[in-house]
Amino acid sequence: MRKYNYFMKLIGFSVVAAIAAHGFFLYQWWQGGLMAGPNDGLSQMAPFRSMLYQQFTDGNLFYSFIYGLGGSTFTQLAYYYGINIFFYITTAVVYGLELLSLVKEPNVLFWAQATVFISVVRLSIVLILTTCLFRYMKMNTIPAFTGALLYGACVMYFRHVTYWEFFGDAFLWLPLLVLGVEKGIREQKPGWLIMAVALSLFDNFYFAFINFCFIGLYVCLRWAIRLTSEEPTLKVQIRQFSLSALLGFGIGSVGFVPAVWGFFHNYRPDYEHDIPFLDNTSNVLYDSHLYLLPAIFVMFLFVFPLYRIRAFRLFALLAILFTFLHFIPLAASFFNGMSAPQHRFEYLGFFSIGGTVAAGLQHFNRLDHRVLIPAAVLMVYSYIAFYVMDDSLSLKDILPFLIVCTAIGVLLLTVTAGRFRFVMPWLVGFILLSHLVIVNQFQHDKLYEAGRVKESTKAYVESEAYFSNEQQRLIDHVISSDAAVLPRVEWKTDGRNNTPLIQGFPGTSVYSSILNKELLFFYYYDLQIDMKRESVSRYSGFGDRANLYSLFGGNYIMYEKNKEKNIPYGFTEYMESDHYVVYQNRNSLPFVRTSDIVYTEEALRDASVLDREHAMLDGIVLEKSSQQSAEIDTVPNLIEQATIEPIEATYNDGQLNVSGKTGGIDIHTNQIGPSYEDYYVSFYLLNNDRHAPLFPLHVNDFKTSRKSRQSIYRTKVNEITVRVPREEVISLRVPEGNYTLKNLRLYGEDYQELEEAAGGTQNHAEVELDGNRIEISLDNKKRDHFLSVPIPYEKGWHVYIDGEKQQIRKANYAFLGTRIKPGHNEIKMVYYPPYFGITITLALLSAGVSAFWILWRRNKRKKRERHNLKRLAKEPIDNRI
Repeated sequence: MRKYNYFMKLIGFSVVAAIAAHGFFLYQWWQGGLMAGPNDGLSQMAPFRSMLYQQFTDGNLFYSFIYGLGGSTFTQLAYYYGINIFFYITTAVVYGLELLSLVKEPNVLFWAQATVFISVVRLSIVLILTTCLFRYMKMNTIPAFTGALLYGACVMYFRHVTYWEFFGDAFLWLPLLVLGVEKGIREQKPGWLIMAVALSLFDNFYFAFINFCFIGLYVCLRWAIRLTSEEPTLKVQIRQFSLSALLGFGIGSVGFVPAVWGFFHNYRPDYEHDIPFLDNTSNVLYDSHLYLLPAIFVMFLFVFPLYRIRAFRLFALLAILFTFLHFIPLAASFFNGMSAPQHRFEYLGFFSIGGTVAAGLQHFNRLDHRVLIPAAVLMVYSYIAFYVMDDSLSLKDILPFLIVCTAIGVLLLTVTAGRFRFVMPWLVGFILLSHLVIVNQFQHDKLYEAGRVKESTKAYVESEAYFSNEQQRLIDHVISSDAAVLPRVEWKTDGRNNTPLIQGFPGTSVYSSILNKELLFFYYYDLQIDMKRESVSRYSGFGDRANLYSLFGGNYIMYEKNKEKNIPYGFTEYMESDHYVVYQNRNSLPFVRTSDIVYTEEALRDASVLDREHAMLDGIVLEKSSQQSAEIDTVPNLIEQATIEPIEATYNDGQLNVSGKTGGIDIHTNQIGPSYEDYYVSFYLLNNDRHAPLFPLHVNDFKTSRKSRQSIYRTKVNEITVRVPREEVISLRVPEGNYTLKNLRLYGEDYQELEEAAGGTQNHAEVELDGNRIEISLDNKKRDHFLSVPIPYEKGWHVYIDGEKQQIRKANYAFLGTRIKPGHNEIKMVYYPPYFGITITLALLSAGVSAFWILWRRNKRKKRERHNLKRLAKEPIDNRI
């Protein structure tokens, strides 16, 4: 009962502290604000949770057909919520509330509003876990809880949760891993470490890497700093940790292996910028938006007698190391997979700080007040030095002023408590309350104001710029009126590529850190589809190119009224509402297409993008084929028939120097003739100024933008193709500057191939999409050899024809295809994560071995204890005394 009461009190205090730590955002929720960043928070976090909740509650764990053009949950969304354990639990709870009619069907607004409450629950669990860990390490409850609060409710936690909500889950697994290590060392119980490794690996491969780097360092320090008198030999520990890690990996491999496969089959250009050795622009004592040191930690750092205490020395060394690494961009690059420096690892430092403070408070009574005087002097010197060196700092700002007041209070109370022990509770209370005040002020200053979170409101989410009822009703009406298998609608609000996920319709765009490399190459290189905004981690639309819309299910485009631009060939007005109009593709092609004409990627390697479009319309393009590639009638390059005229610029030998505010070249096509509907203009464009900012590129009414060469989000794809309606002048415009503009090509499109494909006969097919399956019933009367569907190709797809497994093919550069037979074909395409069968088997075997090992060790320990008791009972009483 006593233990039960203790845990009830711990849970109660943790919940109260978590609520207090979220005070600012809870108040903003009451006022209609959201704990979500205006960019990734509303563009990724809330939409992904909304989509996956619907997918999971429908019983589909593996695949989504509306995630862009289609994608795997276990690979492309593993970094986010696809295999996120805390989100699984959240989904189960919310689904239960939905079944009880306590919440309505969750949408994006629900998840955006729920973030602050989910974060309160998560932080409460973090506080409980970390307090229990420190208690296990022989610290009393109050020091342990204080250290846990400094860790869990640190500024990094609120930054993580606000902008990238799932980042907060990393705070859960770190104390579990440390507890697993300590259990292994102190009691030789491997079960905790096996569980922690498995959970961390399954949940998120990215933070698993960061956590394991920390745990490796922690174990090495623990070998150097023994915390208990009786610890196993190094050899025994290495054997136990190695086996525990292997078994944990086996159990967690079900999520980890597909996630890592997805990561390595994503595409992002290498980071090529110089990384400086030192970056001291962050003031960690006053106003850092990443790493803000608590005053009590700064004080304890200079209390040198505390370093005699092993637990303090262990955590202090870790905290000093990670504080030092905060200023080393190379460390930020290392923890980000040797890519662009990102400070997402610094929660490791806050955990170490929490442990340092907990150990310091635990042993504070050992200190003589006289040793605190030099520490106080050094602390004052540190705050003065960091203030003097930072010209941008002003104590008129509330956050730095509060930090100074906190530092003074901590200094005075620490020195006083060293002399008068009854002041100790006041010191602890001041540390806790001042920390809660500072993190709430941080939320206002660094996130709400400087971080533009004030733009994220309920009113905005319900507005025309994000998710309006008018847009939803019109799109729903369009989709419900179309009998096609997967009619896709091109539509984005406020430039958000995940609008289809927000509004719940099959679209043509997505924004995510991990995407299917085959699709990205399809956009970047194979078809050179300009997405009207250069940026990595996304694809969008089909560049207003009618052939591509027809090939890949783009049946509709929605516009704001009076803003229709570059409407693709064959699209006509279909439906409208007060403010929006939808155009329908009159040349849509069937979801299942069959052909006996095969082109190979190798044969089309030197072909233009228009030739490749025609090849996909005429037949099927395969990566490899045993049969000889068909020949294609190439489209002529018309650039020699055109006249190029510089406008507000000079243009010689591929160098364009724009002297006006905007300028470029005009391509005059009046000598070409009227036989074409559209032109495709292709060219290489590079801003020669390495430091030039993002710049717009206009080709007639087609508007796109190109990133600065310094941007880490630049695709580095400089070969561009733009489709424009046939006009006598094609005007290419860029801002003032110096550019490399070369490889100019011009092609005319009369859409004869598209019209023939749309009007031609196809084998009749019945199609059903269900979760992770595509079922096709096909009468192959034309005796075609191959079939293709507009679903992206990736490892994990399997195809069965009449119950027999067949080879899945990469067709049309990035989509699914297979060989079919004459007559009737019952085709089933099924997706499971890569190596799913192997990892499931490995997980079951690992779990079985783990259970056997744990039970064997437990029985062995009990036998040893019984043996010792029997031996003790046989000894004479005098010997026992």
